[in-house]
Amino acid sequence: MSTTDTGPDETASEPGARPAPAGERSPWFVLALAVGGGLLVGVLTSYAQGLLPEVLAPLANSSGSWSVAALLLAYPARRRGFAIAAGVLTLFAMVAGYDLASVLRGFHPSLGSSLFWCTAAVVVGPFLGWGAHALRTRSGYVPLAAGAVSGLLVGEGVYGLTVIAATTPAAYWWGSVAAGAALLVWAVVRRFPRFLPASGAVAAAAVVATVFPFVYSIDLLVQFP
Repeated sequence: MSTTDTGPDETASEPGARPAPAGERSPWFVLALAVGGGLLVGVLTSYAQGLLPEVLAPLANSSGSWSVAALLLAYPARRRGFAIAAGVLTLFAMVAGYDLASVLRGFHPSLGSSLFWCTAAVVVGPFLGWGAHALRTRSGYVPLAAGAVSGLLVGEGVYGLTVIAATTPAAYWWGSVAAGAALLVWAVVRRFPRFLPASGAVAAAAVVATVFPFVYSIDLLVQFP
């Protein structure tokens, strides 16, 4: 790790990162926007569980949809540290928004479930924020970030088709797999067609898609009674 002071723009520490244009919003505003957006997504998720048509019902119970939303909300952050913070805080805000909306709907949120998802925010949030920053700055890590997002969508689709297919619509999970695969193909063909970055993207997608169903099928909630 270099000890050279790169100034306020942390993108200089990433290979191939492009300098951010002047006149952008304050990073604190971007962080507040991410948290506000996370609260909104959490509230909408709770209400959507009773409103969405059957084929889209898993959207309100999908970690993939929350992950993609957190990545998009962290994307505007120019500095890597703020992007990582946005990834974590956005997921925390989603949990808070979901629990708040559930209380307003007359339900009692599960403390164990909330603690589980807050733990997931700490573990997964930094990677989502880092991935968003890599995509935004088009750094040398873009293939890994794009591959990871693709693998997340494919992996959750595989989990849905193999573990909970009996209780959820298969069409939604096939759609998740198709979206993840389409994202990977588009990224490789249009953004980094060269062999090495394309191989990195495919490898990242394969690893995440393989690990996701295995980890997600473990009843980790028992650790948070």
